[in-house]
Amino acid sequence: LGVVGKVTTLNGKPITTAGCSELKESMMYATTPHMFAEGEESDKFKQMCHVVKRPLYGADCYAYAIVASGFGADIVVEADLGLYDYCALVPVLEGAGGVMTDWCGRRLTLSNHETSKGRVIACANAGLHKEAIAILGKSWTRPSYVSSIIKDGIWYLAVGIGIGIALAKPKK
Repeated sequence: LGVVGKVTTLNGKPITTAGCSELKESMMYATTPHMFAEGEESDKFKQMCHVVKRPLYGADCYAYAIVASGFGADIVVEADLGLYDYCALVPVLEGAGGVMTDWCGRRLTLSNHETSKGRVIACANAGLHKEAIAILGKSWTRPSYVSSIIKDGIWYLAVGIGIGIALAKPKK
């Protein structure tokens, strides 16, 4: 049972992640290698497959439980997930001592799903997470923080101009 801010339990007993200390020793799960979009997403996943000891497929949400309980998997990397696919898993994994974020290391929240694009990484420990993010998060072709500010600023400017025009019309 996973609850935000609480220790995760299995049949009433606390569980903890185990995990190896280095990515090259880790067992990595993904539901399928076909979930990664062609291009950078697929390329980054292939890099992970070459670094880990063994990529494994097909466990779906069970892979997260294996990582959280310390039963042999160390990392889960997935893409194209919906909120319903991962939201309930975050407190389970974090409450067991793991780390679960998007590929850039950002916390998974309801409000940032559009930014994360359903790209999720779950690791048994912070060391593995740091190594994985160095691969998955580097040189990601995503809008920068500055470009998002500019985009938002242009939107607000356009709305402001529209309101100004509406208010400036002479009344008859």
